[in-house]
Order: sequence, then C-alpha cells, then structure tokens
Amino acid sequence: MCDGQRARFASVILPMRSASLTASHPAPVEADLNFAPQFRPFHAGELSGYQAQLAKLVLPGDVRALTSHPRLHLQACRLRAGGLAVNLEATPIAVNHRAEHATDALRAEFLACFVVHGSGEMTQNGTSLPVETGDIIFRTTALPSAVRMFTDSRLVVIKASLLRLLGAHAQDSTSFTAQRAAAALPMTQTAHRWLNHVFFDSSETSPTSSLFGEQALMSMLAAIYTSQQLEQIPVAQRGAVESWQALTCYLETHIADVDLSVSEVARALRASSRWVHRLFQMQGTQYNQYVRERRLQLAREALEDPRKNQTPVKDIALACGFQDASHFSRRFQERFGCPPNRYREQAQPVSQ
Repeated sequence: MCDGQRARFASVILPMRSASLTASHPAPVEADLNFAPQFRPFHAGELSGYQAQLAKLVLPGDVRALTSHPRLHLQACRLRAGGLAVNLEATPIAVNHRAEHATDALRAEFLACFVVHGSGEMTQNGTSLPVETGDIIFRTTALPSAVRMFTDSRLVVIKASLLRLLGAHAQDSTSFTAQRAAAALPMTQTAHRWLNHVFFDSSETSPTSSLFGEQALMSMLAAIYTSQQLEQIPVAQRGAVESWQALTCYLETHIADVDLSVSEVARALRASSRWVHRLFQMQGTQYNQYVRERRLQLAREALEDPRKNQTPVKDIALACGFQDASHFSRRFQERFGCPPNRYREQAQPVSQ
C-alpha cells in the first residue's frame, strides 16, 4: 500500500488474544457508516467488541488468531446502491462461518474478496480454493464457509445482495458456487485497478460519479464470476447456458417494460417464441412465473431500502413492472406473507 493509501486507512491496531469467539446474528450497521469512498475506522478496544463489529460488517463466525501477537485493522463504508465495502488488515487469522451463521436464502449476499496481499485458503460447500495476492475470491453468506490466511494480509471485501452481482441469475442461492478469479487473469487485474479507482484514489468525486464507478465495479465482478462459472461447465453444454444468460440478461434490463410478452422478447432477440419457452422448460419453470418472481424480488429490495421510505408503494410497483397496485399487493402477500406496507415497516431498522 502506498503512503497516501496508508494515510486514508490509518486505524488503531488492537491486540487480540489467541482465542475463539462466537458472535450471534448482529443488528444492521449500515446506518452508522459513511458512503463510499469515505471509510470509517472502528475502535472497539477489547477483542470481543472488535469481534462484534466484524460480525456486523461481514458475517458472524468463529475467529481464531494463528499467531501469538495478532493485530487487526478494520474500516468500512456503505455502497451507494446498497451493500458494504470492508477493508481488513490482519496478521494470520482463521474465520469459520458455521451453518447457524448463514443468512436466509431470501437475503443471500455475496462476498467478493480482493486479496491485496497475503496467502491462504477458502472453503465453501465442499470446494477448497487457494488464496493468493491479486486474486478475487467469491462466496455467499447463505452457505457455511471458512477462511484461513497464513500470512499477514490485506483484504478488501465487497458485500452486497446476490441480485446486484447476478441479477436474474441469483434466484436460487444454492446454485452459487465459490469461485477463484486468479491474479493472472487480465479481467481480475482490471478489477483490482478499478477497485483502487473507486475507493482509494485521492481525487474528489461527486456522489453521481461515485455511484457510476461503483456500478462499473459490480458489472466487472459479475462478468468475472459468470465467466469463471462457465468454465466449470462442459463445452457441449455451454450453448444452452449462454442462451439462457442472454435471455435473462435481456429480461433483467427490461423487467419494468409494459410489453414484456414472450413474442416481444423473442422478436427483440431475433429468436422464436418456441425458443424462449424451451429455455424456460430446461430450467424447470415457466416464463410468466419467472418474470413475476423477478419483479417481486426487486420490489422487496426497494421496500427494504431506507432511501425509498417516502416512495409510495404503488410507484414501487410500477417501477418493478406491475401495472396494477392491487394485483401487486396480492401477489406480494402471497409470496412474502404480508402486505407491502407492513413488510416495509418490519424491514426498516429500529431507530436507536
């Protein structure tokens, strides 16, 4: 890290006992953070307090120091479109996120870990991946995982909803597989450079430019993750996968369009309606069910967003592609168990 970066990330070094502490599911911490790129340092004093901050920011887990004189730096900020960025510097350390630490599938998030320096390993869902300087490691909060860093390390973790990473492809969090984007890949190197631009450049940026920079970083992460995932699929099966991705990417972009009929989608993609229906059959679902689920998930996220507290529910419904507020309310209650207004009230954090 250069001197300018160290100045921006200077934070207290806390002594850590070589012990294992378990944190329960924490309360939301987003309201206490600055928006990117302004990071907030955390000064917890005792290890137990620092452990609690880590649990709030990333995920509850069992932390164990792998050295007799452990140290930890921690800072975080909010992403402008939802999620967190966490800068973590540590001596060798192990973190185990057990099944009881995992989040509900409906609230599944991804963790994209930029390995600025350090080496170790990450395990999730039976997959064990090496971790080396310059890598990007992807995992999800919906499944147990373990991370061990064998050397002094600095990690920058991007945490956000799977919808931000995968869009339409995030509907089943159990299909998310841990991936390693190796440092040698050109796209991985580009993402590391862009990470520095978004968060660590000393030049002042406007909120709008920060948002677009953040969105570009998310798009790069999505491109990296999906390309890595495609490499795991046999060549003979990739054609159908790529066709499905092309179809769902179009739907994701046009999910709020009034005319999102099968025939209109097929025309826009220069394909046949039969081709569209066949791809959905291969996925074990139907077109209308899929589109409705995507719209409901987007509406749920909007209702959870405190920045949209004053947006009428009917406007959220329209923005997500529903043309009738009453129909939206019925469908939302069927899917999530309560009306949209009540869901919004329950989703907002309680003021301290």
